Parts: sequence; structure tokens; C-alpha cells
Amino acid sequence: MTLHWKSFDSREACLQALAEDLAEQLQAREQPSLLLPGGSSPQALLPLLAAMPLDWSRVRASPSDERWVPAGDAASNLRLLSAGLPEAQWLDPRQGSTPEQAARHWGGQLQSWLPLTAVLLGMGEDGHFASLFPGTPGLAEALDGAAEPAALPAQAPSEPRLRLTPNLALLLRSDWLGLLVFGSAKRALLEQAQKGQGDWPVRQLLESGVVQVYWAE
Repeated sequence: MTLHWKSFDSREACLQALAEDLAEQLQAREQPSLLLPGGSSPQALLPLLAAMPLDWSRVRASPSDERWVPAGDAASNLRLLSAGLPEAQWLDPRQGSTPEQAARHWGGQLQSWLPLTAVLLGMGEDGHFASLFPGTPGLAEALDGAAEPAALPAQAPSEPRLRLTPNLALLLRSDWLGLLVFGSAKRALLEQAQKGQGDWPVRQLLESGVVQVYWAE
């Protein structure tokens, strides 16, 4: 499979280039849409994105996945992201009294945005992306790129365990798809997955052939 690597000498240079590339994608659309991951690495990206010469009030945005916790909880991806980019039009995935109801509602709203302008994902050391973890019930169906684009409840191996996540088919319906990873261990995992080795969820993402990987040690 073909993997488009963008390697940098430092994490700072990687994040700056990523912010510029994302801003370029968003500026090209009249009503752009953006999915961003939570976590420590993307958190460092937010002030760089906020500094871009871009009218964020035009951008419809949502987390690439969310934890089933109250909106004000410190573990909420939306709380983190909306604090960093407060002018964007943020969509809360938790619009329902149950995870199943919220996933259906959120998935329907994301479908109305398709094709997405840009999706940025992170990856864990277990090869998961969004909240598609190894061993998640229904993982094979969630990783079917030919399925109907949707969102679904998911289970993480650590607390908070209950999550909401798009399926792979929805994430692939994007004009631009990026993966941000740091460190030699994650690079080695990606290189193995690129060769068709292992059964990590990210292997199905890479097999789409449309992912741009932003990497630094």
C-alpha cells in the first residue's frame, strides 16, 4: 500500500506545517467542515491553528471521537477542542440520553456535512484511531470502508470506557485525511501495518491509500 509520509526534524515543525496545511484546506471551501482528535499532541496544535488567517466562524467542527462523559468533564474531547478554537461552530456528539441515541443523532449530522473538508486523526500505541480499539465489539463492521457512513458507541480498554466514534466509512468521506503520530515506536507500527502485517485497526485506515502521515520523533 502507498503511504504518504511527511517527516520533520522536530515536533514543533511538524505541528506548524500541519496547521498550515489544514488552514489551506479549510480556506478553499465556503462552508468547511473539520474533525479533530483530542489528546496531548493535538492540544499543542490548537494555538497554531487559531493563529492561522482563517475565519473560524465559518468552520463546522466536531471531535473525531468523544468520551461518554458530561460536556464539562476534563476528559471530554469537545471541552478541550472548543477551548482551543472557540470561534468554530462546534458540534457536540452527546445529543441523546443514551450512547446509542447520541451516536445515531451525531452520525446523521455528520452525514449532512459529507464530504468532510478535512479529518485529522491520532493513533494510540495499540494501533487504534478515533475510538476504534482492538477488541471493540463490532470492530470488523466499523472498519468496513464500504459500509454506510455512521457513528456508533464503542468500548475503550481504559476509563472512561464508553465512547462515541465515527466508523471508517464516514472518516474516509473526506477531501483530506491526516494522521498525526510522534515517536519511533508508532512509526515502526505504521511501517509494519503498511507492509500488511499485524491486525491493528490502523491497518484498515492505511489500506485506503488516502492518508497523509505527519511524523516527528
